[in-house]
Amino acid sequence: TTALDVTIQAQILDLLARLQRELKMAVLIITHDLGVVAEVAKEVAVMYAGQIQEHCDVKEAFYNPLHPYTLGLLTSIPRLDDKRERLHVIPGNVPNPAYFPSGCRFHPRCPFATDRCKVEIPPLVDHLPGHQVRCWNVEQVLKSEDRKELIGQVSAGS
Repeated sequence: TTALDVTIQAQILDLLARLQRELKMAVLIITHDLGVVAEVAKEVAVMYAGQIQEHCDVKEAFYNPLHPYTLGLLTSIPRLDDKRERLHVIPGNVPNPAYFPSGCRFHPRCPFATDRCKVEIPPLVDHLPGHQVRCWNVEQVLKSEDRKELIGQVSAGS
């Protein structure tokens, strides 16, 4: 739905929802549009460089992000009440799929990366019931100022 007019996009998403109800089927939506995710998904798998980095209920992803990449995506969303002159960006570039970095695929861009991240691939584990994350440094993510600010903004907006 990326290149579609918002009205057509809404019609297609409504059609998918109707078909899902009528045919009692699951629907897998692959998108970079977090607005679509928030609107239609029940659960979300956040992927980076071909790997799931975080998997949870969609509300958990928006209200309680545990992976640095998920946090980076959410803090890069423009907000009308944010008076910053520049949007938050995730530094660096997406890796070439032919040459993924060793260890965690996100470590070259991660503000929480340690030496362990550079050599060991973190497993996707349950950090909370139903909330899986692939990160060695979830505790640092939980303490980060960006996360605290994001949670404050989301809480104020709801």
